[in-house]
Amino acid sequence: MTVKAVQFHRFSNIDVLELAEVEPEPLKENQVRVKVAAVGLNPVDYKIFEGVKQLRMLSRIMKLRHPSKWFEKASSIFPRGVARDFAGTIIEVGENVNQFSVGDRVFGTIISAPGLGSKRGALATEICVKETEVASLPSNIDFLHGSVLGVSSLTVGGAFRKIDIGTKDTIVISGASGGIGSIAVQYAVSKGARVIGIASADNADYLRSIGAIPISYQGSIKEKIQELSGTTVTKMLDCYGGGYVTLGFQLGLRGDQIATLVPSPSAILKGAQFTGPRHSQYDDFLTLSELVSKGEISVHLDKIYPFSLPEIKEAYKDLEKGHTRGKRVIEIQGERGRKENG
Repeated sequence: MTVKAVQFHRFSNIDVLELAEVEPEPLKENQVRVKVAAVGLNPVDYKIFEGVKQLRMLSRIMKLRHPSKWFEKASSIFPRGVARDFAGTIIEVGENVNQFSVGDRVFGTIISAPGLGSKRGALATEICVKETEVASLPSNIDFLHGSVLGVSSLTVGGAFRKIDIGTKDTIVISGASGGIGSIAVQYAVSKGARVIGIASADNADYLRSIGAIPISYQGSIKEKIQELSGTTVTKMLDCYGGGYVTLGFQLGLRGDQIATLVPSPSAILKGAQFTGPRHSQYDDFLTLSELVSKGEISVHLDKIYPFSLPEIKEAYKDLEKGHTRGKRVIEIQGERGRKENG
């Protein structure tokens, strides 16, 4: 039986995506085969298939560590899969897999080196992934909500580990209403930090509902923050890019107090910490899923799309427009579970 998978054969806009019928991957040692029920979308997905400049730069840097990759032909780089986050059911386990069995409900993310990532993609009816790329999905979290936990858990867990968020901190988070930002806000609140969330004015009530003090990005953000009573900013997490790292320095923060998920030469030269999954640990999967299971973090699904090429393209077009509140999901198998967590 063939597998349906979204692929692309060159870097460009949304039109390069195609829905192909491919042979099932051979299951390797330490891997599990997952029947995918849902896939969570992230901005990095379209940045990868578009081949954006920053990711190309990171890929070149990674090649300096592996010189043989400079001689790879295009035929070995393509076709490439799309998306990273997923949830589903294990239907086969490879040799030396110790944590999981057939029938287990799992969530996870395809992990790759910084840059343009690996050729693998989660937007498929089934995928083979390493045992270390999945975690058990709590019984009270459905596949739709589980499908957005992978990148979020590693990104926020890694970033907050790097800048050491704690109860004495007041942290500013940019892009606070987005898929990663909204998780980061609640994660910081669960650690006892005071959170100032930067987003559009339309998202102010939403940010208040998840525990943040909302600040609109319109007008002088620095002045608005400084006008807050009794506020001394101690940390910053930039989930958006642009000039937010500069804002962190304007607020008096050191480079080791500023985490950014969006790499840029200027931000790194200034000393900001390019972080996220690169500073994560496997336990970050478990921490976020436990917080969601207990109701301490609410996962908001902005929109759910069916598994068809036109709908997938529409989903990425919507995501690229920005102003997303929460996450966007592609539903593949139609199994929604019992509990809605957002």
